[in-house]
Amino acid sequence: MATSAAALVAGVVVVQVADSSTPAYAATPEPLQVQYSGDAPMARDALLRLAAALEAAPAPAQSVGRFSFVRVGQWSLDMSFSKGSTDVAMVPQVISTWRAADGSGKVATVNLDRSDLEQRPDAEGLLAAAAGSVPDVNTYGPGELAAVVADPVPTDANALEQALYAHQPRVNGAKSAVRAVADLYRTTEVDQNVRVAVLRFLARTDGVLLRGAVTDRLSRHGLAVSVDSDNGGTRDILVFDQRTGLLLAYESMFLRRPERLPVRVPAVHAYVLYLDQDRRADTT
Repeated sequence: MATSAAALVAGVVVVQVADSSTPAYAATPEPLQVQYSGDAPMARDALLRLAAALEAAPAPAQSVGRFSFVRVGQWSLDMSFSKGSTDVAMVPQVISTWRAADGSGKVATVNLDRSDLEQRPDAEGLLAAAAGSVPDVNTYGPGELAAVVADPVPTDANALEQALYAHQPRVNGAKSAVRAVADLYRTTEVDQNVRVAVLRFLARTDGVLLRGAVTDRLSRHGLAVSVDSDNGGTRDILVFDQRTGLLLAYESMFLRRPERLPVRVPAVHAYVLYLDQDRRADTT
């Protein structure tokens, strides 16, 4: 199974903010427009319905190959503090990962900065810059490229729960469940049986709320669920394709402004768009 995207929305802005009672604010993306932005219901029933529909659907043809391949586009706030000021950079990347079951593989990262996009800080500009850039490539021998969950990824929800909480500790609450799922999709081709297990795992996780219908930053329609944590200070959102059950996007936002960080809340400080996933015979 493979997903692809034709556009990626991101930008680069660098703001230097001296300590002040009236700081200049860094530009951040607008939050996603969700169906339930206020009092959201629990996500359990919606997730179980999606899992059941996916389980009843014909299994898609499985791609074959030694390497699990995943490509993501991601944007994150990068900040540094120096001499009473805060430097904030909004940094986009495109990351491609090939990983074999023995932990060998390759990661190719296109890092984009302000000069790459200052003329065209839009979707086409980012993709054009990424396509025309030489990626930073790292290769890994057996055992050197760790997976979030070792192959084969469990298709039983109980076993998958144990594996995901070994990566993101259960003690940190429901946000660990959401973040572990986001991390799983970053490094592993997730087949239909695992997608069902992921949905069932989230359905029984206390604190996962339904945000409903949403259009992600690639104009893909999906079902959003979220977890609020840190006493209401942060929100993590997952967006799933309602046809395939694949994860389309992950976002993290501040609902309360952290000290010394010049952003207006709610502020999206990171997002990941899942662009492609399949299996490949080699790392080219």
